[in-house]
Amino acid sequence: MKKQKQISREEAQRIGEALHIDWNQIDLEQFRQGLMGNKPDNIDPEPGQIYEGVLMTGKVVLNHMQEIPDYFTGLAKLEAELDAYQARSR
Repeated sequence: MKKQKQISREEAQRIGEALHIDWNQIDLEQFRQGLMGNKPDNIDPEPGQIYEGVLMTGKVVLNHMQEIPDYFTGLAKLEAELDAYQARSR
């Protein structure tokens, strides 16, 4: 199983707020999971400072979630099933 970059809820929220996400419409934990799966590498340690590449990643995650709200939970489940299947096949 691949190791995901860990992103805190606070970091995910900062990214989402920079994209003007309405947290009544988008689940923060799903958004955080999506960011971790898409590996934004450049979260600046200074509060409020987010690199453009991270914002692009956030936009991609948001687009997925607008189509399927639990996209990243479903994706994680499929990946776990694939890992289990591959382990049995060896």
